Amino acid sequence: MPGVEAGCDVNAGRSAHDPRPRPKGYELAFLDSRMETPTSMTFRFSTEGTDFRYLSNQAVRVVLPWVRDPWGPGRMFSLSSSPTEEGQIAVTVKMTGSAFKEGLRDLRPGERARVFGPLGDLLYDPRRPAVFIAGGIGITPFRGMMRYAADMGGDQPIVTLYSARVPEEFAFQTELDRISRKHPQIDVRYTVTRPSESKVRWNGRTGRVEEEWVREALEGLTRPKVYVAGLPEMAQETLSMLRERLGFVEDDLEYEYFMGY
Repeated sequence: MPGVEAGCDVNAGRSAHDPRPRPKGYELAFLDSRMETPTSMTFRFSTEGTDFRYLSNQAVRVVLPWVRDPWGPGRMFSLSSSPTEEGQIAVTVKMTGSAFKEGLRDLRPGERARVFGPLGDLLYDPRRPAVFIAGGIGITPFRGMMRYAADMGGDQPIVTLYSARVPEEFAFQTELDRISRKHPQIDVRYTVTRPSESKVRWNGRTGRVEEEWVREALEGLTRPKVYVAGLPEMAQETLSMLRERLGFVEDDLEYEYFMGY
């Protein structure tokens, strides 16, 4: 996903009617962390006592000033939490072994991080049917959007196509399945691209996100919006397919690239 560097005027060009909250800097206390998959973790920060608010589902830049990392002491992350989960925000990240992500892992409850936001314009439109297409850790903003739709009692259908290398890498699977059981308008579908590398048996769909699978997800949806998030190659291939073979125009597409560093 595109980054926003400190010192940039992120409000430049914004109209007075822009619904996005104006971003600014915060010092937020770390709450806790948990493993989501063997290679990804969720980190929660408290927003109690602040005016931080965001739309479903924006992003933040987290800065750990003491970290020495070749890419710098900060990263921009989509929020995996929902605005309905009051008093806290969460980011879910791929643990790559970088100095910054190890710095996140080493945080202790009560320690403070610099958080700048909210940022980004991958925004859920609850007025239209949605198809979410996620590759790997790209599921993070869609977890927040599905939680938001469920909590707000939305009635528009949501179909999520979630691709991972092996089934062990499906973040939030138990929660997403629970949401879809309780809210029939939310449908989560999975595919595994490298089942032979899995340590568990997988009896579901295999293969990449292909045109036929997307067409199945679109069946019965009236003027849906399609959201795509994942590594750049995956996202670009999917967007090309949506534009060139399925006829989607830019107004019906939203996307973010996850750089993975």
